[in-house]
Amino acid sequence: MVIEKTKLPNNEVTFFSRGGQGGITACQLLAEAAFEDGYKDVMSVPQIGAERRGAPIRAFLIISQDDIRTISAVTNPDVVLVFDEAMLKLPPIISAIPKKNCKVIVNAESLNENSGLSKNIELYTFPGTSIAMRLDLTLEGFPLVNVPILGAFSGATNLVSMDSIETVLKNKWKAKAEKNIESIKLAYEKTVRVY
Repeated sequence: MVIEKTKLPNNEVTFFSRGGQGGITACQLLAEAAFEDGYKDVMSVPQIGAERRGAPIRAFLIISQDDIRTISAVTNPDVVLVFDEAMLKLPPIISAIPKKNCKVIVNAESLNENSGLSKNIELYTFPGTSIAMRLDLTLEGFPLVNVPILGAFSGATNLVSMDSIETVLKNKWKAKAEKNIESIKLAYEKTVRVY
């Protein structure tokens, strides 16, 4: 899948995950990969409330070709990453997703056109949970989709290259990065546009 790179001064990304899924780590890894790709300025901002497994967590990423002059939460993201399709039933999540001009990437085996999301967005799915389970990327039995979602992000947006993500994973986990690298490649290949 090849998609034209978004030509904006700032590209803003919102991450919706649950505690224990690695959403904040994914945000930080993607920030490092964007910097590796040559973006001039990058800002990763976690928003943490109740720190417990399963609690909704939000993180924000701004990647820019220029200096980032504001430090704030992302309110009108260009891209939204949803780590658990069940989160699409939560009103605060749905209301935070723009109604147009946004790419939404959801960890789901499939979603139909009745997802409840606006038809004026680009909706993508990828099977992150099954990829994590297949490669034994788990923590205490829970699948970690934080690395596979990076491959889906690259495939759906073309904002950050797979090479840069792979470099960041190798730097972070050294010899143990092999399964994670395989997971981004599988997610990249299996990312599907719904509408």
